[in-house]
Amino acid sequence: MMEGRLGHAVMSAGRPGETFLYVDVNASGAAPGAGVAAPVNLAIVIDHSGSMKGQRLQNAIQAARGMIGRLRDGDTVSVVGYSGDTEVLVPATTIGPGTRAQVLAQVQPMATRGNTCMSCGIEAGMRMLSQRAGAVNRMLVLSDGEANRGVRDVAGLRALAADVRRRGASISSIGVDVDYNERVMFALARESNGRHHFVEDAARLDRAFDAELQSLVKSVADKASLSIELDPGVILEEVFDRSFQQIGSRVIVPLGMFTAQDKKTVLMRLNTPTRPDGELPIAAVDLTYDDLAGAKQGSCHGELAAQLTSDAARVSELDPIVMGRVTRSETVAALAEANELFAAGDETRAREQIQAQLQRVRKRKQKWNAQPKAEKWSGEDPFDGIESPLESAGAGFSAKPASRAGRAQVRQNAADMDELSL
Repeated sequence: MMEGRLGHAVMSAGRPGETFLYVDVNASGAAPGAGVAAPVNLAIVIDHSGSMKGQRLQNAIQAARGMIGRLRDGDTVSVVGYSGDTEVLVPATTIGPGTRAQVLAQVQPMATRGNTCMSCGIEAGMRMLSQRAGAVNRMLVLSDGEANRGVRDVAGLRALAADVRRRGASISSIGVDVDYNERVMFALARESNGRHHFVEDAARLDRAFDAELQSLVKSVADKASLSIELDPGVILEEVFDRSFQQIGSRVIVPLGMFTAQDKKTVLMRLNTPTRPDGELPIAAVDLTYDDLAGAKQGSCHGELAAQLTSDAARVSELDPIVMGRVTRSETVAALAEANELFAAGDETRAREQIQAQLQRVRKRKQKWNAQPKAEKWSGEDPFDGIESPLESAGAGFSAKPASRAGRAQVRQNAADMDELSL
């Protein structure tokens, strides 16, 4: 289902305005144990450059084997290694009584080499995924270092992830230890509607793999997409934290896959036209998705409008639930900027950035707690979970940027940003 609201239910008449459009899309109606009826099509893409040598690669292979061992009959898996080029350990193979042991036997440590062509690995993984139709497509990309071959910049890898998304798959990125490029791994996940995991200790890789497996086998919807048709005169200023496409007055936001009890949000900033007192239609909102449990197409529709008034006393303050989502987006931006400052050696300004946002969050949460909860809202406290990442970052930035603890904090911030921007 989806629930939507505007930042301001009542706005000033007779002049241009600005407000937010917020949509909460959730699978709360699905039973917690609901599982996907469609088969899973999984590509595991593992960095085997020189830095992965030894126990780190052994742990990655062990985690991959554990995940494959728990796939269901009828699921498809492929395993690709990448360094300066790619190596296919397991071509796309459907799991069954006659193939499971064979696949597991093929997943063995590869020889490590010096370079890292992440884009090569992603392209090879996509070729594997494209061999199976009618399945839930997921790519897991694991790396412990910087891409130094092929596509290397954040913008280029983001474009590659967008292409993966358009072809019906998502990338979940797993950064190992503290020397990988967190901006790249975060961008891969965000652009393709996957998840980003930070695994500081390679011995815990199995937890990230298990989380991904659970999301796959408990998926209830796929290819979810939100379409917002803006009314005449309403102008889009910004879509926060998500990729989108605008075609005329229509804004399309892909949301990808949903697991049971999952939720994703969309936040937009809008400019509104000058109108007299009365109702101002803002947008029609449509959600479409593949219902995996029912093997059918699903959809929801809703419309949002504001009231315009010449009475200044009736004009609404910013809706507190929308304010909570705005605050999450601001926190993501604050963490990203603080990461840049910290990496540049400016620990003082990084901590100041974090503390300023933390105080802003606490002030807004206090205001939220002091008033009655919004009526007919099924969501949780919109400020829950925002303070903790900021508190962690503030403490972690007391270390030196080049230290292991400092680098670990930067990577943890990226993982927290992924969680907050959902």
